[in-house]
Amino acid sequence: MAVTDRLRTRLTAVAPATSGRLTEAEFLLAGATVGALGWGGTQTLAWLDPPNAALGATALWVVLVGAFSGTTVLHGPDAVRFSDAMFVWGAVNGTAMGLTLTGLAGLVPEPLAFWHAWVGAAAVGYCWTAGLLEGPGHADRGRAYLVSGVVALAVLLIGSVRFSLVEPVAFLLLGVLHVVPLVFDARRRS
Repeated sequence: MAVTDRLRTRLTAVAPATSGRLTEAEFLLAGATVGALGWGGTQTLAWLDPPNAALGATALWVVLVGAFSGTTVLHGPDAVRFSDAMFVWGAVNGTAMGLTLTGLAGLVPEPLAFWHAWVGAAAVGYCWTAGLLEGPGHADRGRAYLVSGVVALAVLLIGSVRFSLVEPVAFLLLGVLHVVPLVFDARRRS
């Protein structure tokens, strides 16, 4: 992909050299940990319903994603830091965060801003990752992400039609969608 090749070249030139401390499996497990902490914390806030819970959940994610991004930039393998999959995830997560911020401002409905956007990001991100990994030697990895993407699409459809069905455990569902494929892939990469 010409666009991502140019982006990769620019990022390689400006990004600090990686320490190489994280293997690809450790990177995936770090991502799974962020997902478990973030979605678990978000679900806890949803259940407790304190004032400004949405702002608190967003702040939690800003801290977690900031730490994960810093870890990736400083210690992740170059094959991961500048991969097409990471570019896709940056785009879908950036879009979902934009919707979350517009939700905090009251410009879009809360379910769309705080849940639908993120399930949609998981569906697109995992399906796209599956497509990128379907090449030689990665078919098992690609199928695991494809299953996660299809499940995310099904959850999104159910939640779009009847959000009340998923609302009590909406963020736990996101946590499972986030964590399971990463742990599965990390085990394969170990």
